[in-house]
Amino acid sequence: MDSLSLTAHPRSETGRHVHALRRAGSVPAVLYGHKISPVSLAVDLKDLERIWHRAGRTHLVDVSVDGQKKHKVLIKDLQINPRSGRPIHADFFAVNLREKITADVPVIVIGDSPAVHQKLGQVQQVVSSLRVESLPADIPAQLTVDITPLEEVDQSVTIAQIQLPKGVTLVHADLDEVVVKIAQVRVRAEEEAPVEAEAGEAAEGGEAGGGESGEGGGEG
Repeated sequence: MDSLSLTAHPRSETGRHVHALRRAGSVPAVLYGHKISPVSLAVDLKDLERIWHRAGRTHLVDVSVDGQKKHKVLIKDLQINPRSGRPIHADFFAVNLREKITADVPVIVIGDSPAVHQKLGQVQQVVSSLRVESLPADIPAQLTVDITPLEEVDQSVTIAQIQLPKGVTLVHADLDEVVVKIAQVRVRAEEEAPVEAEAGEAAEGGEAGGGESGEGGGEG
């Protein structure tokens, strides 16, 4: 991935005043981290959205404050408005390229399982992300799990089977934990149909028996 850059400007708006900032098309942000005292910033909304879609939380971004020295940062957190889906606040964490850091990396399932293709089972992803440790420039954008070898129901891939890039290690992970498995397909409609049929037959039998009993009582 090419180098990503973002221009930011110092801001004085805080509290309720950031609403006006957002209406003007900017997003409040904070820059902090390695040898930096927290700085309140504002970035262009569209620029931030573009960078976020490419960088996520794992790719380094060059943040330049008013054209001054660039800071290598990770987008540590991005708050999203649940109604509009737009960013409303960002945290930029400045890193030391020579010091290892930890990051949560998404786990992506790839491939085509024969068991799923034959409709014998369905993919069940148990783990969606893993915490890794590496130098900032070595953090992978994602970790992939290939389910092509999973040919039968109940077969799975564990954390120990995930291939990690060079220089990347897992943090406090149970290597035997299942990441993805092929679960058995449950067809509830087919299972419930015979039960409903039996219940209906029992009801009809009860009505018939009741009628005969009633007729006998009348004769007595």
